[in-house]
Amino acid sequence: MSQERTGAVIMIGHAGPTAAEQLLGRALQAAAADLIAALAEVGVCPIVVAGPELGWLSAQANCLPDRDVGPFHFGQRLAGVIERFELAHVLYFGAGSAPLLAQEMIAQVGETLRGARAHDERLALTNNLHSSDWVAFTQAQEALPVLRRANRDNSLAWMLQEDGGWTVSTPANLPPAARLDLDTPADLAIVRAHPACSPRLHAALEDPLLARIPVEAVLAVLARDGSRAALIGRVAPQAWEALSRATQCWIRVCSEERGMAASERLARGEARSLVERMIARWGPGDFFEELAQMADVAIIDSRVLMAAAGRYPGTDERFASDLYLLDAIHDLWLREFTAAAQAAPLPVLLGGHGVVAGGLHALAEIVAERRAR
Repeated sequence: MSQERTGAVIMIGHAGPTAAEQLLGRALQAAAADLIAALAEVGVCPIVVAGPELGWLSAQANCLPDRDVGPFHFGQRLAGVIERFELAHVLYFGAGSAPLLAQEMIAQVGETLRGARAHDERLALTNNLHSSDWVAFTQAQEALPVLRRANRDNSLAWMLQEDGGWTVSTPANLPPAARLDLDTPADLAIVRAHPACSPRLHAALEDPLLARIPVEAVLAVLARDGSRAALIGRVAPQAWEALSRATQCWIRVCSEERGMAASERLARGEARSLVERMIARWGPGDFFEELAQMADVAIIDSRVLMAAAGRYPGTDERFASDLYLLDAIHDLWLREFTAAAQAAPLPVLLGGHGVVAGGLHALAEIVAERRAR
């Protein structure tokens, strides 16, 4: 094995059958195609794309398809690719993890890895230590035992640090919006509104479904001086600060259950939420009425509420909630909550972790760009 063999691994999952899941699938393919082109341009080779359905790659050069076979386990799958292609150092990406990550930053990450491997350092770079969407790391063969235990990529950077002894950091000049990960319909609506959205990705997002998500109404409120914004869920402190710098808003924050997926609290049913208890006590309708007395817009990571309520349905219903497709929601708790959010006297943006993390950074950048016109 060549000790200088530094490659990239891009993983893309199966798209579900609903229109929203298919839309996300097309967006992930477009984002992955952009990423392949950027990696090839800065000289990363090989670029391996792993997933269950890779026919769309026929039009893509500079990459090697590696189709999933058998039951899927994230860490074992990643470790298997690294072994099979004899990679000494790796840039791992989820397919939707870098839609706003510039080619120049990818080149910088690669250069940093090259410097570390020259001194046999165990170094990793990531977008988020506590919930990683992409991780670049040296000494990949030594990392295999750690990788095989990772159930999902969100815990990968943390495990490399805590279990493997890698020095893990986030690039100091990583643009905040580059942390945006495409995981839900809300993420798609946000990235579509961002000026740095690529033409290929923007074309994939030309779908009337996304018009159901009130991104423009949210942006209009955030751009208005003196307006009030409520941020609820796994709110990242840096994202809250970015919104504060970009706007003249009063911001109310309730940050709960950060790291619930990476720590496996979600899987163990241990998530708890003060906001969910308020909704349970008052009912969702009264909750949003009260919230409207304190805020002019609400951005809510609804997955924390679902987890804390013990009502965490499948991807199809979670996406239907984000899109306010009430007839597609069978869980009674989620349908009632979603209907109340839709009828609320303020715009409510529902989504996953991204809407109060990378998505919030992207919203801040969009507002700053529009205010500067």
